[in-house]
Amino acid sequence: MTEESILAFQASKSANIIKSLCDLYKISLQEATDAYYQSDTSELIEEGIADLQCRSDKYLATLIWEEHQESLKQSK
Repeated sequence: MTEESILAFQASKSANIIKSLCDLYKISLQEATDAYYQSDTSELIEEGIADLQCRSDKYLATLIWEEHQESLKQSK
Protein backbone atom coordinates (compact mmCIF):
# COMPACT_ATOMS: atom_id res chain seq x y z
CA MET A 1 0.00 0.00 0.00
CA THR A 2 1.16 3.50 -0.70
CA GLU A 3 1.34 6.13 2.02
CA GLU A 4 -1.60 7.89 0.39
CA SER A 5 -3.78 4.77 0.41
CA ILE A 6 -2.89 4.08 4.05
CA LEU A 7 -3.96 7.60 5.02
CA ALA A 8 -7.20 7.23 3.05
CA PHE A 9 -7.93 3.91 4.78
CA GLN A 10 -7.26 5.40 8.21
CA ALA A 11 -9.50 8.40 7.51
CA SER A 12 -12.29 6.14 6.32
CA LYS A 13 -11.91 3.82 9.32
CA SER A 14 -12.02 6.77 11.74
CA ALA A 15 -15.13 8.18 10.06
CA ASN A 16 -16.88 4.80 10.18
CA ILE A 17 -16.07 4.33 13.88
CA ILE A 18 -17.36 7.84 14.68
CA LYS A 19 -20.55 7.11 12.75
CA SER A 20 -20.92 3.84 14.66
CA LEU A 21 -20.57 5.73 17.95
CA CYS A 22 -23.39 8.07 16.87
CA ASP A 23 -25.63 5.19 15.80
CA LEU A 24 -24.98 2.87 18.74
CA TYR A 25 -25.13 5.43 21.55
CA LYS A 26 -27.43 8.07 20.04
CA ILE A 27 -24.91 10.84 20.58
CA SER A 28 -24.08 13.87 18.47
CA LEU A 29 -21.38 13.84 15.84
CA GLN A 30 -19.39 16.29 17.98
CA GLU A 31 -19.56 14.09 21.07
CA ALA A 32 -18.63 10.99 19.06
CA THR A 33 -15.70 12.80 17.45
CA ASP A 34 -14.47 14.04 20.82
CA ALA A 35 -14.77 10.57 22.36
CA TYR A 36 -12.89 9.04 19.43
CA TYR A 37 -9.98 11.47 19.30
CA GLN A 38 -9.57 11.62 23.09
CA SER A 39 -9.27 7.85 23.37
CA ASP A 40 -6.08 5.86 23.66
CA THR A 41 -7.69 3.29 21.38
CA SER A 42 -7.84 5.75 18.47
CA GLU A 43 -4.10 6.32 18.76
CA LEU A 44 -3.49 2.57 18.64
CA ILE A 45 -5.75 2.22 15.60
CA GLU A 46 -3.99 5.01 13.74
CA GLU A 47 -0.56 3.60 14.61
CA GLY A 48 -1.64 0.16 13.36
CA ILE A 49 -0.87 -1.47 16.68
CA ALA A 50 -2.37 -4.89 17.51
CA ASP A 51 -4.20 -4.98 14.19
CA LEU A 52 -7.09 -3.05 15.73
CA GLN A 53 -7.81 -1.50 12.33
CA CYS A 54 -8.89 -5.01 11.24
CA ARG A 55 -11.65 -5.17 13.86
CA SER A 56 -15.21 -4.18 13.02
CA ASP A 57 -16.22 -0.55 13.34
CA LYS A 58 -18.94 -1.39 15.87
CA TYR A 59 -16.54 -3.40 18.01
CA LEU A 60 -14.04 -0.53 18.06
CA ALA A 61 -16.82 1.98 18.76
CA THR A 62 -17.80 -0.13 21.78
CA LEU A 63 -14.22 -0.15 23.08
CA ILE A 64 -13.92 3.61 22.61
CA TRP A 65 -17.28 4.25 24.29
CA GLU A 66 -16.28 2.15 27.31
CA GLU A 67 -13.00 4.04 27.51
CA HIS A 68 -14.87 7.35 27.24
CA GLN A 69 -17.32 6.38 29.99
CA GLU A 70 -14.44 5.33 32.25
CA SER A 71 -12.65 8.64 31.71
CA LEU A 72 -15.86 10.52 32.59
CA LYS A 73 -16.14 8.55 35.86
CA GLN A 74 -12.54 9.33 36.75
CA SER A 75 -12.94 13.05 36.10
CA LYS A 76 -15.78 13.32 38.65
